[in-house]
Amino acid sequence: MKFLIRWLFITLLLSTLTCVNLPGQNVTIDSLKLSIANAPNDSVKVETLRELSRIFRSYNKDSSILYANQGITLAEKSGFRQGEIKGLYNLGLTYGMAGDYLEAIQVLNRCKSKAVELEDYNRVRHVYNAMGIIHKRIGDYPTSLSYYQKCLILVDSLDLKGGPSSTYSNLGVLYDLMGDQNKAVESYNNALNTYQGDDKTSVEQTVLANLAVIDFNKKDYQAALNKFLKSLSLQDKDEKIELCNTYSNVGNCYVLLGKYDDGEEYLQKALTLATNLSLQRDEAIVYHNLAKLEQKRGNLNQAIRYSKKNIATLKNSRNLKQVKEAHLQAFEVYKGAGMLRDAMNHLIAAMSYKDSILNETKVRELQNLQIKHEVYVKDQEISTQELELKLLNANLRLGEKRQLYLLAIALMLLFSASTLYFRYSTKRKSNQLLAEKNELISKQNEEIEIMNSELEKRMLRAQMNPHFIFNSLNSIQHFITNKDEQSALTYLSKFSKLLRQVLESSINANLILHEEIELLKIYVELESLRFDDSFEYQFEIDSSLDLYQHEVPMLLVQPYIENAILHGLMPKSGKKQLAIRFDDLEEYVRITIEDNGVGYSTPKEESRPSRGSAVTAQRIDALKRFTDQKLLTIDSSGSGTLVTILIHKEE
Repeated sequence: MKFLIRWLFITLLLSTLTCVNLPGQNVTIDSLKLSIANAPNDSVKVETLRELSRIFRSYNKDSSILYANQGITLAEKSGFRQGEIKGLYNLGLTYGMAGDYLEAIQVLNRCKSKAVELEDYNRVRHVYNAMGIIHKRIGDYPTSLSYYQKCLILVDSLDLKGGPSSTYSNLGVLYDLMGDQNKAVESYNNALNTYQGDDKTSVEQTVLANLAVIDFNKKDYQAALNKFLKSLSLQDKDEKIELCNTYSNVGNCYVLLGKYDDGEEYLQKALTLATNLSLQRDEAIVYHNLAKLEQKRGNLNQAIRYSKKNIATLKNSRNLKQVKEAHLQAFEVYKGAGMLRDAMNHLIAAMSYKDSILNETKVRELQNLQIKHEVYVKDQEISTQELELKLLNANLRLGEKRQLYLLAIALMLLFSASTLYFRYSTKRKSNQLLAEKNELISKQNEEIEIMNSELEKRMLRAQMNPHFIFNSLNSIQHFITNKDEQSALTYLSKFSKLLRQVLESSINANLILHEEIELLKIYVELESLRFDDSFEYQFEIDSSLDLYQHEVPMLLVQPYIENAILHGLMPKSGKKQLAIRFDDLEEYVRITIEDNGVGYSTPKEESRPSRGSAVTAQRIDALKRFTDQKLLTIDSSGSGTLVTILIHKEE
């Protein structure tokens, strides 16, 4: 009877709230408190506060946390333990959705402990699932995987209500992020096969859409199209946002398969829905795909129109990657139409967004690393507190025993001996445990040092690429200024090929030696074109050197080649020669750059320092921690300069 009264009251309250558009109306806290004040008992108040917290979660984090804490406090005072557990779970989700992952983990751990005490293992399952999602968001994939596996073990062991379907779906997303598409497909299929609810059609539709995305990423567009179309046939037509996304995916598959009329039909459907629903991001994606469609058809004027709309739609967007892709597409379209000045403007804009994306990615990586470290520190604090509590309880028990010993003088010696042995054993175990903790902390510090070293390399490399691209763009500007259109087009074609290889390799700190040599060959060829083939050059590769086994830091050598050309050969009159050699030594790959130019100028003679050389010197210094060998030598005279760089093969 009490449950029925509670359910009726909450239902009435929620039906009243749903009649009000909360984000668009001034619903005051006083009016909500008035509704809570009419609750018949504390249990109903706790449930109502939890529901209010859930409602406010989507648009007002502070109010959601306020009501959640009020409900938890009231549940503790009234002894409503199930309400306390639900409130903690709700609060943990709120922190997680707001991005406060450290707080979310702490609250969910409290929820799990209380749920275990109450033997509410279904709630423990939900906590494991939520912890898996949170650790996935901060990039800690191994920990996320362990929580999902704990959840599956718990469901299988206790045959919990609802089954493991949702956990398998989350596992599919995680495996896809980890690059293991086979396990992702297996998990999605398990999600469908283990579903126990009444809405299996919706689950099947979602699974098909996820599987289609995997096929699409594998470039199996026909398989992706078949799954998207089947998913579309199962989709609820009232869910306009999902429908818009599916139309866009189907249209894009048709375009990539060369079925342009079918592609245009679905893309126009998606555009209509995105415009009507004010879905800016989806609208921009459709314009991007329509521009690609018209470009493939050869309708460049129409492609330019869609490309302009794509950029205009993203004018105030914070999705820098999407904006960058829009400008790169505009560059390709304008270049195809022969509008080189406009093409160059969009290429420069895309490059500026690339730098912003790199900086944003670095900040996010550092933030996630900080969160992981804070989670680890908090876990250590909790473990230490638990250990101290155990020791305190042990001492209290010993004190109680001592009082009993006074009443039993005959057994005092025996009890004293037992007490001493017990304390010795406890201390030994405590020391062993503390030693293990210290060893674990040392290992963590070593891992953090390794990660810091890797981040340092990535930051230095991020400085190199803009410098390299800026110099190449200066070369193109030189031809355009001189109105040498044929040379400009030839140079631009080769530069775009070079730029594409640089962008494709930019996610790696190192490159295979073969790929690095190919990049350098293209660069030297570009500089030769720029200076009207005024110098001769040659690449000499040691026949014993395995170009596919060893790696070198990306574009490490390029600034020294640039200095040899610009500052060594160009000021020289007569025959100009440049030789670049790669030799195989026992522990190193030796790279030499030799020119017969005017020689290396002293610091007093230089008008300004070369930023590329300075950054490269820093990168070489970062490698010195692995060896005492001198890695960079520069020998110069009036008849030329010889630069020698040693790269350790393990690098």
